[in-house]
Amino acid sequence: MADPHEQDSESLQIRCPSCGQKFKVGHDLQGRMVECGTCETQFRVNDETILRAKKFYPGEHRDPRLHGFGRRPMEASGPVHIPTTQYHPEPHAVAFEPPGAQRTIAGVIAVVMMISIALLLGFGAHQGRALDGVSQTNRLVLAAFAGVLGGVLLIYANPRGRKKAVFFALLFCAGLVAMPFIFTEASEPLAATGGAPRVPEEAEAAPVEDSEKLAKSLGLEPLIAENLRLAEKGGDAGRAVGLWLREMKESNKLLIRDHLVREIEADPDSNLYVRDRGDWLMVLSGVKRPIEEVAAIAGKLGRSGKSERIYPELNLVEIVVDNTAFVEGPIEKLNDKSSPLFYELNKRELNSIDPDRARRAVKRLAEAEPKIYREDIVRRLAQLLRDADATDAGHICQALMTWSTPEHTFATAAVVESLKRLHAEEVTPPREMIAFLVARKETSIAPVLDEIWAKDHTAWEQYYGELGPAIEPLVLSHLNSDSIMLRHSAMRLLGRVGTAVSLPKIEALRTGADTELRVLIDRAVAAISQRGGKKFE
Repeated sequence: MADPHEQDSESLQIRCPSCGQKFKVGHDLQGRMVECGTCETQFRVNDETILRAKKFYPGEHRDPRLHGFGRRPMEASGPVHIPTTQYHPEPHAVAFEPPGAQRTIAGVIAVVMMISIALLLGFGAHQGRALDGVSQTNRLVLAAFAGVLGGVLLIYANPRGRKKAVFFALLFCAGLVAMPFIFTEASEPLAATGGAPRVPEEAEAAPVEDSEKLAKSLGLEPLIAENLRLAEKGGDAGRAVGLWLREMKESNKLLIRDHLVREIEADPDSNLYVRDRGDWLMVLSGVKRPIEEVAAIAGKLGRSGKSERIYPELNLVEIVVDNTAFVEGPIEKLNDKSSPLFYELNKRELNSIDPDRARRAVKRLAEAEPKIYREDIVRRLAQLLRDADATDAGHICQALMTWSTPEHTFATAAVVESLKRLHAEEVTPPREMIAFLVARKETSIAPVLDEIWAKDHTAWEQYYGELGPAIEPLVLSHLNSDSIMLRHSAMRLLGRVGTAVSLPKIEALRTGADTELRVLIDRAVAAISQRGGKKFE
């Protein structure tokens, strides 16, 4: 018996999705587009628009609330065993992906850093190289730090080969740590700035060698040959003196040679000869000073608390060189005027035998307020004037204007001597030098300054006039000069410093004088009269 609730098998009941109107259509329209007769909306006849009538059993009522319940499911005949699929743990992306750019850069940095430090420890551990004076302990710290840091970066850069990376990291680290024990040259630690340098015990306990054995072991043939050559020349050729410079670094040899030649006044062709264990033999030729005086000058290069040793029979002086004296102080403290070490360090630089270091110290002290070490600094500045050229003399005189007082007569005398030396060499002196002497009213320079003023009266008239009446006789000698501008300058100077003695000569120029010179004559006569001089009648 057919179910009365079943829909007609020859038709399908559909619902318009737009207006909800129900229609019946044939099965042949299933899956095709139709048009709603009410709202004229076109839609496709499919499962979404076909209405399925729910079956009801006898006795059931049509209740919309029953639409949410399904039919009773069929009971299974027995338990069904379905095996589950087993999966391996999902692998991490690092295991199969290539390393990122960050890890690659870290690996490159590690390799480059360790190779660079290895080259530095190998090639820099020599006299005059980068690690000259760096102790073995500090080199070991540098190697260990580079090895550990490079190893960590190397392990981080190889996530897929951790074991291999650890092996190579340990290998590189061990190689770096071993290098300070292999390359030990020039590993003597430098003394701290301002402190006493460390003197090795073996240098303190060195036995005194007899002259014959020393001459043979040191190789004094160049010294003996030079003395024979000078003896043949005779006269005032002087003699040769040998300096046994022990533990002198090669980087300081030219600086020390020039300093000793200059201070001892030896021949410029004095030579240095390398010896074993980092020692050097310097043959000073044409020396006319006593060997004790030579030893005193050269002994300033030696270590603190260790005197020089003299071998009179060999004309030889032994010096253990203090290489720490050639190390410049910290630049930030040398320039910091508020630092407590500013004056101490710059005084040390001023005493350096390196002209460049002393030159920089002079410029720094010229701009500093004189507080301490005033006497020592003024004396050293006066010493530096002895051989200074015009440029350096200008900086030194500028520093003397800051540090010296009129009581420092030795400083004034040093400046006067330097001025005369430069004038004899036909070198124009620096303005700072003339300004210093003029401020000190040093009238002894009047003849020199008169010649300088006569050559360039425009530049030096102001300074020349500061010397006062002492220049009056010299200026009067230029009144009849062929240079009109020089006569004008002389008249202006007489107006500043002239006395009644100048009035007759000044008035004698009035006849035939040009208009400007007449004006200058009137001004000079008026100025002299105001100072107490009388007009010429």
